[in-house]
Amino acid sequence: MRRATWIPILILAAGCSGKGVDSAAKQEPQKHAAQKSAAPAQVPRGAPARQPAEPRPKGKPHAKKPKSRQQWHLLPWRPDGTTSVAHVRSRVIRVYASPRAKRPMFVLRRRDPRGTQRAFLVRAERGTWIRVYLPTRPNGSLGWVRRRAVQLYVNPYRLVVRLKRHRLQLWRGRELVARYSVAVGTSSTPTPRGMFYVVELLKPHNSNGSYGPYAFGISAHSQMLKQFAGGDGRVGVHGTNQPDLIGSNISHGCIRLRNEPIRRLARILPLGTPVYIRS
Repeated sequence: MRRATWIPILILAAGCSGKGVDSAAKQEPQKHAAQKSAAPAQVPRGAPARQPAEPRPKGKPHAKKPKSRQQWHLLPWRPDGTTSVAHVRSRVIRVYASPRAKRPMFVLRRRDPRGTQRAFLVRAERGTWIRVYLPTRPNGSLGWVRRRAVQLYVNPYRLVVRLKRHRLQLWRGRELVARYSVAVGTSSTPTPRGMFYVVELLKPHNSNGSYGPYAFGISAHSQMLKQFAGGDGRVGVHGTNQPDLIGSNISHGCIRLRNEPIRRLARILPLGTPVYIRS
């Protein structure tokens, strides 16, 4: 299991509380061998036999697309549940709007201001280009980076958050490993929905404080709070010192877990892990 390297900082970017924390920049994850698994069996759809006395129905019946095929098209993980993560290997990374763009949208350093390794969740690969999710506003932003500027890794983990159910699911490949109850944002400061990923791991100064022992900063940003506690309104997944509020809509947009689950996630989730937040 990889050990985190703790780097002291003064503020937490996640928009849930105002106390200081330490940055926990994980070492670059080792390559995971993607487990081979058979594709789910497709049930043949045979056309029902027509009765001779009945007239032929007008028009062709509307056939629904298989749900699994839609899912793989819209979400970044493969049918086996794994995703690709791109770690920046060059001194700086240039992010382009498209492979045909002559100038980059912006340039980022290999490590962020807290010293955390810069990582992206990969959306698609095209020749010498990689399309990645970005940790910037607006939520859901995508960009293109050159393949030679990054190192690709395979990640078997992902998180799925169901807001109405107040439930967080931990997946490893195609296996649902655990379910945890969570607290989410209020109606005035809702938790944003969409596809995001883990940007950084933070360790609060006080493990018994409002963030609990660990806090993940994810690529999502609050749509209501442009700034919070000295940060830019970034949403986090963190522990809590008020476990009795788990299961309610109480936060400024962050996702709160009990402290034991967040400790478990901090031990196993690498940077770039997908966080899919849905209703």
